[in-house]
Amino acid sequence: MDGLGASRAWLRNRVDQDIERALRELLTSMTESAATASGNAVTVRELSDDGLWLRALAAHHVDPTMSRAMAAIMDETAQRADIGLWRPVVEDGRPVRYRLDGRRRPVEASDGQARFLDRFPVTAVVAVPLLTGGRVVGGASLVRFTVDRDFSDGEEALLVEFADRVGMVLGWLKELAGPA
Repeated sequence: MDGLGASRAWLRNRVDQDIERALRELLTSMTESAATASGNAVTVRELSDDGLWLRALAAHHVDPTMSRAMAAIMDETAQRADIGLWRPVVEDGRPVRYRLDGRRRPVEASDGQARFLDRFPVTAVVAVPLLTGGRVVGGASLVRFTVDRDFSDGEEALLVEFADRVGMVLGWLKELAGPA
């Protein structure tokens, strides 16, 4: 490779890294905005290439203490995509709502999800798929703590609109990464 070819390769790699960092910062900012707009916690997870795991990309709650706790828990756990609360979102590509009364958790909850629900006062969850090119690439959720109220159709619509935009950003990230 001549000197110019090496420079182009270096530049392409450097610019791609800059773009990836900026897109990840954008996802964080978008998640914070969605949490502020909804008044609830917002989580964003990306589906692994093998379709088995949902790994944490971003989480935010307007209460900084709760936001840090959520981020810490999400950072240490990946969610199985084929079991638990995320299964119908990933497999069927449809929104799902859960109502928790504090005395019992959904039977669909995985062990990791059950531990989280036992530790924090979650009262309701709505989860929707993140789509890129018509295929599921992850999931986003609104999580309500302490307030004893179901999510409304309007709140779900807000999350779906947010998820549409996050799906675009994930598509750009996947395009940047190239073939798996």
